[in-house]
Amino acid sequence: MKKSKLTIFAMLLALSLLVSCGITQKQATDLSVPVTNAAPSTGNPETRQDFVFGVYNFSKLDPADSYNGWGTIRYGVGETLFNLNEHLEVVPVLVTEFMLSEDNLTWTLQLRDDVTFHNGKPMDGWAVKASLERLVAKNERAAADLKLAAITADGFSVAISTTQPNPTLLNSLCDPYACIIDAAADDGSVDFNLYPVGTGPYVVKSYVEDVSATLEPCADYWGGTPASKSVTVKAISDVDTLALAMQNGEIDAAYGLSYDTLNLFGNDEQFTVSQAATTRVYMLFFNLEHEFMADETFRRAVCMAVDKDSYGSVLLNGAGTPTQSAFPAALSYGDDSKMTDVPDYDPEGARILLAGNGYKDTDGDGFLEKDGKKVTLRLVTYGRTGLPQTTQALQSALQDIGIAATYEQFESIDAVLAAGDFDICAYAYVTTPTGDPLSFLSFTTGTGNGANYGRYSNPQVDQLLHELSLEFDRDKRAARATEIQQIVTGDCAYSYLFHLNMFMVTKKGVRGIQQSPVDYYQITARTARE
Repeated sequence: MKKSKLTIFAMLLALSLLVSCGITQKQATDLSVPVTNAAPSTGNPETRQDFVFGVYNFSKLDPADSYNGWGTIRYGVGETLFNLNEHLEVVPVLVTEFMLSEDNLTWTLQLRDDVTFHNGKPMDGWAVKASLERLVAKNERAAADLKLAAITADGFSVAISTTQPNPTLLNSLCDPYACIIDAAADDGSVDFNLYPVGTGPYVVKSYVEDVSATLEPCADYWGGTPASKSVTVKAISDVDTLALAMQNGEIDAAYGLSYDTLNLFGNDEQFTVSQAATTRVYMLFFNLEHEFMADETFRRAVCMAVDKDSYGSVLLNGAGTPTQSAFPAALSYGDDSKMTDVPDYDPEGARILLAGNGYKDTDGDGFLEKDGKKVTLRLVTYGRTGLPQTTQALQSALQDIGIAATYEQFESIDAVLAAGDFDICAYAYVTTPTGDPLSFLSFTTGTGNGANYGRYSNPQVDQLLHELSLEFDRDKRAARATEIQQIVTGDCAYSYLFHLNMFMVTKKGVRGIQQSPVDYYQITARTARE
């Protein structure tokens, strides 16, 4: 595709669009001026040491496979064309300049010319094209987000055309699924979920499923010499064992520790605790296809039994901020005051509401029936820190208002959700992995979409999602995102409980790894211990 310079008018238009999507004013002032991202040399090969990272939620590494791209980035194996900074603004990483066509349908990216894959091949336009085409062929969520019509390559330039104006394309290219890999290396000779060929500072040397990954520095990493001699990522799925490994000096950093350990490590000078407010929301999926959960009045009573303040302050040791919306208050579309129809915690009001709608305890056992049938709910969750405790507290709260509930915890919840084998599922979801509300709202509330596990469907929401997908103006995007949440929470289709402050513990002297508001940036070229 021939790349043409934008007219002054078109450049100003593109500037306003990019700023509205999270590109900073400084970066977007002149779209024809390259943005440099060169990183200084980070380590002396003679003095580097091995680094061991203990994680609760060990991941596979093919970015195109489900959410495994989180591991690809977290372990320093892969990189995306753009990143999000601490303000959730889009910043270029493997790109030097970018522009949008006058019809808003084609984004042209100029790539760095000094980036190579772990196998030595250059990351040129054809490689990026192949990587993105492989992605949308394998990942439903990416295909829906990117809306690709065609990709053309020319040297270190790539032009991405979309089926419709896509104001969040650059945001989507920040998602971990968009890690750029050498697609040609996925030839069946190795399991690409264990040994992907990326551009990050570290190369996978060995991968033992559910146990560990051993990484070695990429000798030709474009960002300088990686600071660690090697990185071992250890899977430690028991939070107590993870804490003990940190205390005993078996690992240099720990991610996924129980919030009960905050004071333990925070008051010990041998360790450093870094915390950051993230966009991870703890929420309840309601299965609207099941008998009792299909009743909006019943769901409202369930919401009224949820003590969000206690869950965040007690169960997570103060690290949970109660919320009415899917997004934190720091974002323009996360204003709790506008969620005017979200039920407050009111267990007595819940009892009255249920009684007024035909839910009665007719046999005196302390639990309700409706039309002669016992009301029993199945609560499910998985082992992420805080979720089991939250679900058990919810079980107790429901029983207190007369609703019998069973509780079951799974190692992996995906199959249960896909099968709809639940009434209520407690789940932790990063709502703005790309710095924009569309992906989360579309995927969880759009009719028939992949993470709409509760089978929610509202034509008005679907129409607003369509409008949001085309809107470039930032204020209008925020307004539509807010309206969608108002409708969804008014329908009591979900209950958003609290936003999480994540934390990471490191040994004193460790550098280059800390908790970020963007929860998938962890191991970098600077990660090292003294």
